[in-house]
Amino acid sequence: MSNKFAYAHRTYDAKDIYGQYAADWEKRVDVQALVEKRCERARKMMKEHGLGALLLFRHEWIRYVTGLWPGMHQTGEKLFRYCLLAGDNPPIMFETPGIDLECQKLASRLVTDFRPAMVWRSSGPATEAQAKKFAQGVKDALKEAGVAGETLGVDMMDFFGFQSLKDAGLRLADAQIPVQAASKIKFAEEIELIKQACAIQDAAFYVAEQAIRPGLREQELKGLIIAELYRLGAERVEQITMASGGRTNPFYRNSASDKMIRYGDIVLIDICYQFMGYNTCYYRNFVCGGKPTKRQKELHKITYDSLYAAIDRVKPGVSTARIVEPWKKEGYSDTEHGSVSLLQFGHGVGICNHETPFCTLGYSEQYPDTIEQNMVMSFETIAGEPGESEMARLEEQLVVTPTGHEILSLYPFPDYLMDR
Repeated sequence: MSNKFAYAHRTYDAKDIYGQYAADWEKRVDVQALVEKRCERARKMMKEHGLGALLLFRHEWIRYVTGLWPGMHQTGEKLFRYCLLAGDNPPIMFETPGIDLECQKLASRLVTDFRPAMVWRSSGPATEAQAKKFAQGVKDALKEAGVAGETLGVDMMDFFGFQSLKDAGLRLADAQIPVQAASKIKFAEEIELIKQACAIQDAAFYVAEQAIRPGLREQELKGLIIAELYRLGAERVEQITMASGGRTNPFYRNSASDKMIRYGDIVLIDICYQFMGYNTCYYRNFVCGGKPTKRQKELHKITYDSLYAAIDRVKPGVSTARIVEPWKKEGYSDTEHGSVSLLQFGHGVGICNHETPFCTLGYSEQYPDTIEQNMVMSFETIAGEPGESEMARLEEQLVVTPTGHEILSLYPFPDYLMDR
């Protein structure tokens, strides 16, 4: 039976989504086939970049090649578990010993070779000894796979882990570049799951807009959003960036506070959460009471125009340098410092919240990248002058189609902020 995803000609239609559950009467996302396809693409990129194996610690990349997601270890910085994709062999999972290892054995769709991870992080006087055991386990697995003399790509590492691999005689390189190259172009199944994720986020924005009132604390509003996300299937909420009134300028991106929302406050909300392994990232502005001031409408318009000046250029083959051209007049710190402020830029979205390519005045003109079909991206801009009481912030999530792009974030901008 073919694993070709059904309705491929409607892949880019944000309103054409399947139900969330498996069904015997309709071919939906075959997650088993998707995991296998992702693994093979990662293997292909590994070989194209001259690597014999990938050693992955980041939970996103482990999930990308194995389909395994334990839930607890959400950040790769813990270094408690790791995956080895070596040569043409199936991935080997070094799982946290004990119940995590046993649970993942029961859950696995693709991996059959499970081994206990050697945890050296925070091991005190045992750190070097544990790291040595870790490196030996990796070296033995590479030998079994027939790639012992080839370069090993590693996505992240601390000093002791890196040193132990070097001491074991392994030749190391970066694994982030090949795995990002694999993940930046989405399969049709991935686009479908991202469309469903955006549909859930749209529902959460609806709950938020209905709930905003004077006296509601930002934290309470955040709680209502999170409840709706989990009700509709969220696996985890990475962050909800929220600020209202005076906390929008300068924009406090440290999540919600215990500040009460006042009548007339502008409320900026960014939701970043995960559904079926895939992330969303987009903003909306609201005004408590629905009666914006002239300046609030101006800020919203400046942000909207800046956002769509870039988005309107998105299509296959276009350079990231071309996309950022309309932002020059805005004079944000990306230009001033030659880096990414995360305030006015575009970024890939998928198994990670921030994927390649980045579109930024910081460096896209000097080091341009190319937009390709089936990339999923988010674009975000901001407006407001230093010293003003408020700012505006907007973001959209889109998929790159054969001829242009389609917006996936369908929750509308409030009519009261739009000049119609």
